[in-house]
Amino acid sequence: MDSKHQRHGEKPLDALEACSPQDASIPTEPGNYSIFSGAMRVYLTYLLGFVIILSTLTATIYFPLIPMLSEEFAVSIQAINLTVTLYAICQGVTPPLFASLADVFGRRLVLLALVVLYACASLGLAVNRGSYAVLLALRALQSIGGSATPAIAYGIVADVAVVSERGRMLGPMLSFCNGISAIGPVIGGVVAQSTGAYTWVFYSLFVVAAVCFVLIGFTLPETSRNIVDDGSVPPPQVSGLWLTGGLVSRYCHDTPKAPSSTEKTPRPVARWRPIMLLQSLRIIFYPDAAAVLWMIATSYCVYYTFQVAIPVIYHDVYGYNDLEVGLTFLPGLVGMTVGGIIAGKLLDRNFAIVARKHGFPIDRKKAQEMKDFPIETARYRYILPFAAMEVVLVAGYGWAVSRHVHPAGLLITQFFICASSTLLSHTASALLVDIFPTQSSSSYAAGQLMRCGLSAASAAILEPLVEAVGRGWYFTIFAIFTAMSAGACVSLTRAKGMAWRQKRYSTS
Repeated sequence: MDSKHQRHGEKPLDALEACSPQDASIPTEPGNYSIFSGAMRVYLTYLLGFVIILSTLTATIYFPLIPMLSEEFAVSIQAINLTVTLYAICQGVTPPLFASLADVFGRRLVLLALVVLYACASLGLAVNRGSYAVLLALRALQSIGGSATPAIAYGIVADVAVVSERGRMLGPMLSFCNGISAIGPVIGGVVAQSTGAYTWVFYSLFVVAAVCFVLIGFTLPETSRNIVDDGSVPPPQVSGLWLTGGLVSRYCHDTPKAPSSTEKTPRPVARWRPIMLLQSLRIIFYPDAAAVLWMIATSYCVYYTFQVAIPVIYHDVYGYNDLEVGLTFLPGLVGMTVGGIIAGKLLDRNFAIVARKHGFPIDRKKAQEMKDFPIETARYRYILPFAAMEVVLVAGYGWAVSRHVHPAGLLITQFFICASSTLLSHTASALLVDIFPTQSSSSYAAGQLMRCGLSAASAAILEPLVEAVGRGWYFTIFAIFTAMSAGACVSLTRAKGMAWRQKRYSTS
């Protein structure tokens, strides 16, 4: 173990991290980081963007239904908001489990199992009539099925792309996901308005899950570096594609596969141990990770709070019907798409600028040692202006609603708020994966745990605080909290992040 890490410029991991199968993710022979071709990486970018809508679309399509569900199940808006809170809690606590399973058993098998669970929960929600308890339980199962897909997607990106190229995958992947998810509220509003029922929304999600299941089964190759190394090791039969040949076999590799007699022998798959569940939790307590995680949590919380607040604002304050409420989500979700595109471009551009400034050569084919490279400075280059814009807009939005400003002003503000929060969240998430290169899925799961925990708390207290202080002061307080968090996190990470990271490497 020690010699392997020393060959690649890394310090040995401690006992807990040593049990992680991702320790095997660093190639053991010199050569390209991954043999997956550029064409295959492009395909994976958009395939993953579609698959992770099981997490995002499930949330956005649900929000316009909140008033209808309140009437259908004869419960208060606050009670329906609790289903949103439960969904967010499951989003936070389940990814560490499935991230560790994906690291051991492969990305494909875990993704397929999650999609099946999601599909069953969606079908159950469609046939549920009048039981609030069943609604709670099935929303939790639906969240469990969809919430871990982004963590696994980040793991796949880390499997096939070097650090300097990840923005090229992450930006389009997230923007493609957000672009599709943007139509979720519209679908929810149209269905609710035309049918007067919520059931067809969940039937639609069942169909989406079925399509994901087919695409994963037939076209997603196993990428886990614990199982296929750089892609050249044949996966176990159970992890193989259902259909060989065609697009995947032709465009999967940069170079032709070696004859079967010279192929690498599949390495034994590591055993999954319950202690692996602690990997994501442990990451939270590293100081360099904690600062990045809190940045992820607060920036995502801005987006999530608005998704919960928007249907009630436009329904109660402006008297919109279900279809019109669904349409009001579009500007914010388009903003998310634009923010994701900008984040992806800035990630690679800022990395290149800082690399040139420090005389760090960029290798777009091979893995590079990042211990002495200021990746924190590269990722957070000129990030504070975006945070400042977000804070001003959040506070202004609350007072605009309080004064019944024309909805056009609110819709434009939603676009910029969601664009800036998405840019901040995705940038910090990319940095988190960068500083834990051998634990990509587990580190992203830690980010999901933090952001969903804070978002769940925000959704739970939204209505009581609004009733207590009004929307103007609520959003002002929320903006001040966001400003203090973003400023502290970015300043600490830029000033001490690299030193903390190097100390973590040296003591591991």
